[in-house]
Amino acid sequence: MPLAPPTETVAEPKRGRRWLVVVAAALVLIAGIVVGQLVRPVPEPSVELTIASSHAFPGQAPALPWPSVGQSVVHVDGLGTMGTSGASAPIPTASVAKVMTAYVYLRDHPLKPGEAGPVMTVSPQAAAQIPERKRRGESILGVTANQQLTQRKALEALLVISANDVAHELARWDAGSTQAFAAKMNAAAASLGMTGTRYTDPSGYHSGTVSTAADQVKLLRAAMNVPAFAEIVNNRTYVPDDGGEVREGGNYLLGQYGVVGGKTGYTDAAGGNFVFAARKNVAGVNTLIVGAVMGQKSPTAAGAVNTAGQLVTAAEAALTAATLAPKGARVGRIDDGLGGKTPLRAASAVTVVGWAGLTVPIGVQGDPPREGETSERVATVKAGAARVPLELGQTLEEPSILKRLIRLG
Repeated sequence: MPLAPPTETVAEPKRGRRWLVVVAAALVLIAGIVVGQLVRPVPEPSVELTIASSHAFPGQAPALPWPSVGQSVVHVDGLGTMGTSGASAPIPTASVAKVMTAYVYLRDHPLKPGEAGPVMTVSPQAAAQIPERKRRGESILGVTANQQLTQRKALEALLVISANDVAHELARWDAGSTQAFAAKMNAAAASLGMTGTRYTDPSGYHSGTVSTAADQVKLLRAAMNVPAFAEIVNNRTYVPDDGGEVREGGNYLLGQYGVVGGKTGYTDAAGGNFVFAARKNVAGVNTLIVGAVMGQKSPTAAGAVNTAGQLVTAAEAALTAATLAPKGARVGRIDDGLGGKTPLRAASAVTVVGWAGLTVPIGVQGDPPREGETSERVATVKAGAARVPLELGQTLEEPSILKRLIRLG
C-alpha cells in the first residue's frame, strides 16, 4: 500500500511567505508615513508676547482747557483722541483747506526733502484775478503773468503765507481747472474717512468748503507723514527766490511747545481756525500730538492759535510713561509650531506713553524666520506710540527631523 505524500513541508513555506508579505507591507507603510511626515510643510513660525497685552494708566482722564465756542479735537498718534469739544456739524474751513490742496498736489507730484521741484509758469488768468482778490481782502502772494515758481516755493506760499492766488494756480497746474481739482480733493477726503468734509475750492475762501475738527485731524495726520509737507509747514517765513520781501507766516507757535507745523485760516463765515502738530519726547518715546481748533469768534485766526497753544501745553503735561520691561528682558517668543519656543529679548526698554484713565494695547508684529542667530532682530513690540525691536535670545533652529516625524497635528 503506497505512503501518502507529506503535507507539512508544503504549508511551512506558504506561512513564511505570508509573514514576509506582512512585514514588507508594514515596512512600506512605515516608510510612507516617514516620507509623508518629512515632506509635509513645516508650520509657519509665529511670534507672541510674554508680557501683558495692555497697560492701564490709573486716574481720571485729563481736563483740557477747551474753548467755549466752535469745535476742537486733540489726538495723540498711536494712542487715539485725548478729547474733543463742541458740536460735530461741518463748518467753513477758511484757509485750513489748503492742507488738502498741498496733500493732493504732493501725492501726485512728490518732492524729495530739500528738493525745489519743477518750475511752473503763472497764467495770465491768475494775474488778472489779483485786483479782485485784493479788493476782497484775500491773502495772496500777488502773482504776475508768466512769473515762474518752483513747486516748493509755490507750496511755501500756499502753506506759510496762505496765498489764495497760488492755491488756484496749483489746482490748474495739477487738474486743469479748480473744479476738477476740487473733485480730487473730495476723493482724497473720502479715502481718509473724512465723512463731514466737502471741498468746493482749493483755497477755502468759499464758504461752501466745510469740514469738522475731527476730519481735519485725520487729514493733518496723513499730511505730516509726507516729508515735504512736514518740512514746509515748519517754516515761519516765506523767502522768495527773487530776493523780494520776506513775509511772516501766521503760525507763530512754531518752535514753542514742540509745535512743528500747522495751518491757520480765517474768514467772516468761518471765524478763526487752526490745525497744528507738535512733538514731545516722553521718556524716550517721540510722541506726535495733532489737533484742530475751529469756529473761534475772533477777528483773525489768532484766537484759534492762542487756544491751540493752551491745548498743546495741557496735552503735553498730561502725557506720562510707564516702563513695562527693561532692555534685555524676555518679552516674547517664537513658536515653531512643533513645540519649540525661542525667547525674544527687548532691544531697548519697553516704555508705553499715555495719560490718566487710558488703557493702551500692547502688541507684537513681525514675520519671524525659521532660523536665525542670537541677537538678530526679528519682530517689534508696538506699545502705543513706541516701537521696540525684539532680538533672538538664543539661536533659532528649524524643527529637528525627530520633531517632524513624531508630530501629530
